[in-house]
Amino acid sequence: MGASQWNRKVPYQPDVDAALRQARREAYADGDYYRREADPRARQMSEEEYVAAEMAEERAHLVAEFGEEDAGEPDDTFSRDFWRAAQIDVIDPDSLLDSQPYSGTHSIIDMTGVAGSPEGGKVAPLPAADLDKWFGTDRPDAAAVERALDDGLDGFERWHGAYVIAYEGDRPAWIYFFGWSGD
Repeated sequence: MGASQWNRKVPYQPDVDAALRQARREAYADGDYYRREADPRARQMSEEEYVAAEMAEERAHLVAEFGEEDAGEPDDTFSRDFWRAAQIDVIDPDSLLDSQPYSGTHSIIDMTGVAGSPEGGKVAPLPAADLDKWFGTDRPDAAAVERALDDGLDGFERWHGAYVIAYEGDRPAWIYFFGWSGD
């Protein structure tokens, strides 16, 4: 599927971690995420039954592609992880993310905390040099942030998020979160 670009804004509050939690909850409530449906067999079978069935299918594909001698034995790690993920009852952003260990949600839900600098699965403040490059100020207004997002402002690398505080005059008004995530 590939990664997806996302962004979400929430009213400013001094606790960026609390703002992130709010943004994640709102994205979940709005259905603003990708949800990979679990294999229904995983909830109907024991872990060992499911893994055995998956390994038999994978082995058959390997034999068809490479022949009996060169097929090798498939690794059961993904099958076990998918079985465990299928057992999760999705009730909030965290359980949704846990239920999709490899694909993520292609949304802010994939960001689980705040960091001081770019870090996987976290949001970090947009560096001063980028603020200057995109806005010419460290206090952009909401319209400038939205234009920058439309023009390609995308935070850091894949599975990382960034945030910018937008101002109304000299008062912080919004926190914009944005990034790329998902597989």
